[in-house]
Amino acid sequence: MTGDQPLRLTTVVAEGALRQQIGGPAVMRAQLDHLATLITERPEQIEIRVMPFSAGAHPALGGPFQILLFPSPRLPDLVWQEILTSSDIIDQSSRVADYVITFAEARERALGSEESLALIRRIAREMT
Repeated sequence: MTGDQPLRLTTVVAEGALRQQIGGPAVMRAQLDHLATLITERPEQIEIRVMPFSAGAHPALGGPFQILLFPSPRLPDLVWQEILTSSDIIDQSSRVADYVITFAEARERALGSEESLALIRRIAREMT
């Protein structure tokens, strides 16, 4: 996360993922507090938007995926997708483009950066 060319992360996280207690309330609160700290300390590097329950059905409901974009033109953009029993790397430009569009639509439907940070902090306070 540091160095000459630090990683940039832009993500949409479902509200349910922030509320699903893994490790118990104390662990979840610590994780959410850490996430809020990262967002606050590195706003040019880390953008996290929350897809609230109220958003209903949205384009990215099909499952998690990661779009990997590289600074070198020699490296193609990729999509990494995992399901329960396997993972897949997608490198076909037309399919990658579909995921880029899907992500852009999901990002637009999610809460803005400030609203997302406020929700993360509120959920952290609820973890007691």
